[in-house]
Amino acid sequence: MKKFFLYTSVLLLFSCNQFEDCVGIEIIDGLVYKNGELYTAKCAFYDDNSGKMISSHQYSEGKFSGKWKFYYSNGQVQTVGKFDDEGNRNGKWNYYFDNGQLNQISYYSNGKKDGFWKVYNEKGEVTIEQEWDNGNMVVDTTQSPEIELKIEGYDVKPIKID
Repeated sequence: MKKFFLYTSVLLLFSCNQFEDCVGIEIIDGLVYKNGELYTAKCAFYDDNSGKMISSHQYSEGKFSGKWKFYYSNGQVQTVGKFDDEGNRNGKWNYYFDNGQLNQISYYSNGKKDGFWKVYNEKGEVTIEQEWDNGNMVVDTTQSPEIELKIEGYDVKPIKID
């Protein structure tokens, strides 16, 4: 009986952390479907050549949900953030350089920029500091209008797949 309990516990532990393959999901009118049904699951995209995970996602009733993570081809984390139950970015989002060093810290509330944002260069120096309130910039310490706060790589927006 003890062996059965131990085996069952280990199986549950590993199965709860596994991601199914995201292949076959479609985004239509801002909602995520798989096999014609609104999608609810944790899934991941994998590199066709290496088999390494490129990104992990969560969906709930067709909406972006929970923790999302993106990876560089070298395995380093690129982006980590969360979506709320309505599919909006929410809370802290971290972006990293491909060497694992922090590149940007961003905050969202109900999908809108909110709180203090910082961007770092590869030396770890702060290059941009901004304060946002409900999607409106309150403070910009960069004093450089030609600098646009933009991160290369994935921009997590729904795309329509025909």
